[in-house]
Amino acid sequence: MKQKRLIIRSVILLIMIGAVSYTFYSHYAEERGVVDQGDIAPNFRVQDPAGNILELEELRGNGVYVNFWATYCSFCRDKMKYMNEHYKEYEKLGVEVVNVNVDESTLRVERHQERHQLDFPLYIDRDMLVSNAYGVASLPTTFLIDENGNVIERQIGAKTEAQVIESFDRLIPGGN
Repeated sequence: MKQKRLIIRSVILLIMIGAVSYTFYSHYAEERGVVDQGDIAPNFRVQDPAGNILELEELRGNGVYVNFWATYCSFCRDKMKYMNEHYKEYEKLGVEVVNVNVDESTLRVERHQERHQLDFPLYIDRDMLVSNAYGVASLPTTFLIDENGNVIERQIGAKTEAQVIESFDRLIPGGN
């Protein structure tokens, strides 16, 4: 009788461990945002510090490198340095760089742009509406969007200069 109870309790314990493990895996280990590879990129509107509005839909026909960042993110700063070095070259090839700050002050974003001498425009995601819509949970997060508006890759974390260039190369219209 005691052995039968031990077996039943062990089976129940194993089932509970399996259920808890699956829950942790599905919520934490599997990092998938709301928007991911293979999706059509949802349209959004963001504003630069001067008040100019950019709508993603306006960039259709170009490859678009959408980078979510913050001034306090050291990986973001490194990545922006690499992007800035190659921005103009790839812009001529039809690649647009859209840097979306995650709701910091206009003054902070302007100072960041001046301090790091960034040539490309910086946009601010007020109230993190775009970040939340795209499922951005950590920074930097980048979405590579082809000329047809399809997300071809979702990237999370630090990147080397070579990785940034490789991403830009993938975004050249007609080059996929």
